[in-house]
Amino acid sequence: MVFSHNIFRIIIVSLSATSGMFCTVSLIFIQPVQSHLTTNLSKYKLVQIDSPPTEQEIETIEQPKEQRVNLTIADAVNLALQNNRTIKNSYLQRIIDRQQLAVAEDVFVPNFTPELFLGFNQRLERDTQELSLSGNLEVKTPIGGTLEITSESLDEGIGINNLDFRVTFDQPLLRGFGTEINRVPIEVARLEEGINIFALKSTLIATITDTIEAYLSLLQAQERVKIQQLALKNAKRQLEIIQVLIDAGRRAPIELVQSKTDVANREVSVLQAQNRLAQARLDIIDILDIEQNLQFVATDIEDAVESITLDQDKLTELAFANNPEYLQSLKQLQIAKFNLSLAENEKRWDLDLQVSYGLTTRRDINNDQTDVRAGVRMSREFGNLSLEQSVERSQVNLERANNSLDEARESLKIELNNRIRDVKFNSQQIELALDARKLSEQQLENEQEKLRLGVRGVRLIDVLRFENDLVQAKNRELNAMINYLNALTRLEQTLGITLDRWNIKINETS
Repeated sequence: MVFSHNIFRIIIVSLSATSGMFCTVSLIFIQPVQSHLTTNLSKYKLVQIDSPPTEQEIETIEQPKEQRVNLTIADAVNLALQNNRTIKNSYLQRIIDRQQLAVAEDVFVPNFTPELFLGFNQRLERDTQELSLSGNLEVKTPIGGTLEITSESLDEGIGINNLDFRVTFDQPLLRGFGTEINRVPIEVARLEEGINIFALKSTLIATITDTIEAYLSLLQAQERVKIQQLALKNAKRQLEIIQVLIDAGRRAPIELVQSKTDVANREVSVLQAQNRLAQARLDIIDILDIEQNLQFVATDIEDAVESITLDQDKLTELAFANNPEYLQSLKQLQIAKFNLSLAENEKRWDLDLQVSYGLTTRRDINNDQTDVRAGVRMSREFGNLSLEQSVERSQVNLERANNSLDEARESLKIELNNRIRDVKFNSQQIELALDARKLSEQQLENEQEKLRLGVRGVRLIDVLRFENDLVQAKNRELNAMINYLNALTRLEQTLGITLDRWNIKINETS
């Protein structure tokens, strides 16, 4: 398919990827991947041409102080990932999210609290100084127990030096007992962290998809300008031919009006195409969040489409393994199950084993006192409806999470079917549009040759109509090509492999 002097080219390569969603936040170096996923879905790669369109090939409305910048699709994706404010805000949120996970995982780490006190007491008989040094160590065990060690040393400066030391251990035997229930907060925090990562991936994928579509719109607008410019050039040439035929007495002067009208209409079409090009440039600037005095020129040009095979079953499996929205629903269901177990645990009796050991030393009277205790404490709160309410709420939330997962699964299947159908449909559209454009070109050439030779029965209005048909055929071919590329881009988005496509990694631990 040929548009003006430049050629569109699509290279379809095989698509492969893993079901993992591992990524790094370093988004500066982005290279399109050569292959992904062991499926029959083939993938296109935009190829940069050796020389970008020249000023003559793409005429735009001149604006002062605008700098023309050649832009590849990889450049556009790179700039979007670096500058887009939505992505920046998402990475700022990740700082908070990672800290929340760190706090949750710190629950079994010992907490030590030292304390130093220095005081001065003034009495009638004497002045004294107090120096107190104490420390507290608290450890929560994975089975629910709490070990606390406290020590305090008091020096009153008059030969009195006291030491208090105590160790206590409290172990739940019913409510709050066991590693499974005590690790629930950590597991929930990790699931929420996974949801946050998938949300970030969704943001990145959506931004990349929007960027690619905006880039293709810019490319489409550029080609439309060239199509209209070529049509204007042909209309002017046709006007010259008609003028020669009129001068030779082979055409009526009235036909000159039709040719001039066609030229005027073509000039209007060129102006409209240039206006749409200016809008397309502003649209991509808006996504890239960069200064508006840059005049981007898309330089990734495509020309051929190879047929691809889409395996429905493999693509469905791939989507379920990688689609961020669906994976978030899975984790939400797991969180709902954990929350129900916590609510049911709160309804259980309190039965605690309590053990303590204390040692008090008074140096002034050389007397040590020890205190050893052990016991079992049982309690149960009655009449608190909030405990039952919490269980019922958790059960309802679990059912809702199941329903949401089922809905997400069905929605993903439907969306995937639509994406696959769009790719197939637009692929067929390209073939049909290509044939229609070739036939339209041949038909116009035949009529123009007849008109040039002065064949009787050939009307100028018919030639003008064929010229208009050719312009429309070229635009339909262009639209089919862009729609096909957009369909592939949206299919990647639904499959959740856009980040793999662009070799973008997110560091989930930093």
